[in-house]
This record gives sequence, C-alpha cells and structure tokens, in this order.
Amino acid sequence: MASRPVVSVITPAYNVAPYIGQCIESVQAQTLPDWEMIIVDDASTDDTVAVVQQYLGDPRIRLLCNVQNLGPGGTRNRALEAAQGEWVAVLDADDWIAPERLETLVNFAHSQCADMVADLQVYWTEWGSVYQVGWATHATPPRTPRAYTLDEVIKAHPSAKPTIRRAFLEQKHIRYQTTMRISEDYALFIEILLKGGRFVLLPQPMYYYRVRPGTTVSRYDGMDELRKSLEYLLRLPETTPRYARLLQWAYRRRQAYLLYPKFAVSVKRGDWKTAARLLRQSPRVAWLLLTGVPAALYRRLFDKDKLIDPWRESLPKEARR
Repeated sequence: MASRPVVSVITPAYNVAPYIGQCIESVQAQTLPDWEMIIVDDASTDDTVAVVQQYLGDPRIRLLCNVQNLGPGGTRNRALEAAQGEWVAVLDADDWIAPERLETLVNFAHSQCADMVADLQVYWTEWGSVYQVGWATHATPPRTPRAYTLDEVIKAHPSAKPTIRRAFLEQKHIRYQTTMRISEDYALFIEILLKGGRFVLLPQPMYYYRVRPGTTVSRYDGMDELRKSLEYLLRLPETTPRYARLLQWAYRRRQAYLLYPKFAVSVKRGDWKTAARLLRQSPRVAWLLLTGVPAALYRRLFDKDKLIDPWRESLPKEARR
C-alpha cells in the first residue's frame, strides 16, 4: 500500500473458521476503500488461518500469527503495533459490519472533533434473530448523536466496539491490558476518557455482534476479570478519588448482575446456603430478583421461541440473513 490508509481494522482471531470469512467480506464491502485489515491469529487450533489465507490476494489484508495464545489483549496490541491508519476500528473475527460503517464513522469523528466514536451494536443470535440493539449495558441509545462524559460512560458500562484516533493512543501510551482475558476492552474504553479523550456516539446500528457459545467471555470467570480491570483503572494517575468511588460503585453493580443467575437458581431450588453466600457477596442480587428485570433479559436471550425481534425489519437486508 503506497500511502497510509484512513482506517486500520484490527481483528484478533481464535478458532473462528466458520465465521471469519463473513467478517472479512464485510470489510471488503466497505464504501470507504482506503483501509487495511490486520488479522492476528491467536494460535488457533482449527482452520482459521487457512480460511484467512484465501483472502490474502487482497493487498489490504494482512495476517499475523501468534506462536502461543496471548489472549485478546495481547493479540489486539500486536495488531495496534502494526497499524498505520489514522483511525483504528476494532472488529472481532466472529462479527461483521455494515458496508457504510467505516466511512460514516470517520466522517462523523472528524465532524465532532472526537478522539473516539462508536455506533450501536446489533446482537445477533446463532438462530438468526436480533435480541438487542445498544451500546452499553446500562444505557439506552439516544435519538441523536451525543457526546458522553466520563461519569456517564462509567455509569453506562460501555460494550460498543469503538473507532479510535490512532495518534491519541500513541500520544497517551494506551494499550490493551494483557493480564485480562475479558474486560480488557472496557478498561481501554475508560482509560481513553480518563486521559482526556472526547467520545461521541452515533446512534446507528452498523456493528453486528454474534452471540454464540464458546467465546472468550464464556470461558473465564467474569468476576475475576472485572476485578482486574477495576484494579488497573484505580492505579492510573488520572483516576481521582471521585472517579475511584464511581468506578467502585459501577463494579459493585456489575458484580450483582454477574452473580444474579446463580442466586436466582439457588433460590428457585431452595438452596438457601448458596443463596445466603451470594447475598453476602452482593446484597444487590436480592433487589435484582425482586425487580425481575434480569430474568426477562435471560428469557429473551435463551428462549428463541419467545424471542421479541422489534429491530429486525429496520435493519439493512444484508443483516437479516
């Protein structure tokens, strides 16, 4: 590539042979042609590398291979070190994006003078239905584009896949934390804002997140990984006492949501010893059980016969496959 691309798409890949072809093709279909895609295979044991090699005829696509499994943080960092674009777009190997996404987000970021932008994620189930569209666990999408403060983002608990100005990451020496197997993206998101980054959300559904079993999230202890991200953020010099209190509050709330499924099952089975232990860990789980909100969410996610799919008809045709 003669000149530096506008966007570097960084994609960590681990045992995603059935999905990564769709991911790559969604990038090739972008209305913005000036991109590079850096795929880093994290020592996959399936045919992921062989599938990616079929696309290497496109000079904009590069494949790097880890000798040993580094996890998503270390793998994304390797892609960041190789990136040359003005912007870095995070894309997981089992997900895909709408054709206009890169062009739209880059133009939006320039118009907003933003260091980081994001769109809405469409959560796509294995049986082909949408169960949720959003950008954060505890925030509903706004109707119009909106800049968010650090306080608001911490309270929202973001889950969006951002597009970030690469110069900002370099100037502030920001990278993913390799000690975390999950929550490393949350820590990076928050660190960018702690170090003065401007974040603006574009409420358009252009990122398609595949919900499936066997992902990194399902293989690791969410509480332990969440604790690691909290400890890392509390150590940053930019974390004032007020932000520390807010991060700890958000951690306790997230802890309750992670413990809730076990608590609900123990109550249903009459296992009061386990229920009491979980209640001591997080008294908030009792409130969650009384409100019934998480139960409704789990039913929507796991009971495909009762799935409500209000967003489906509003999505582009290529997303309704």
